Amino acid sequence: MPTAALAPDRPAIWPILAVAVLFAGLVLVDTALEWEPPFDALALLALLALWCGAAMGAARQAVRARRDRRPRRALSLAILPLAFLVTVVHPRLVMGGAQSLGDHLHFAKGRPSYLAQVRALPSIGEPKLLVWGWGGFIVASTSLVYDESDEITLPPERQSASWKARTEHTDLACPYGYRVRTALGGHFYAVGVGC
Repeated sequence: MPTAALAPDRPAIWPILAVAVLFAGLVLVDTALEWEPPFDALALLALLALWCGAAMGAARQAVRARRDRRPRRALSLAILPLAFLVTVVHPRLVMGGAQSLGDHLHFAKGRPSYLAQVRALPSIGEPKLLVWGWGGFIVASTSLVYDESDEITLPPERQSASWKARTEHTDLACPYGYRVRTALGGHFYAVGVGC
């Protein structure tokens, strides 16, 4: 049986797979599963705890591999703790990527239905506006918005009075505001709503 010092310097694959699986988990927890509080927060915490445990294990193995003069293995093992560190230090970067990917996947799944509903809306001489609630994530919710005028992307002072009137009884009228998270193309937007 070879000793650790004689072990081959092969990169470890499992940390890269773990990062991919854990990122996919963030996508599912965020938008694809449409979980409601408190289950979304509990799932997120469980996922982060799992990631933290795996990162600690990989860091220990990376230190051991470095000590045994196996730099390729050490570097490949360091990927998981580094990814976790980036998630903790810059959560908006990682969670924003997960949200954007989740928004695109969620939209792609229901796109034919959304387009059919837009086509079924009668033309009344104004740009069409439809809002679908997609569910919540911890303290905010997500809505899909079809805005034929694309005024949703304008600052409030540049939005027309008729657009504001059309949004009056929708999620976009939330007193805490909204934020366009992802432009999905074709006048569709994933919007984070503070209500």
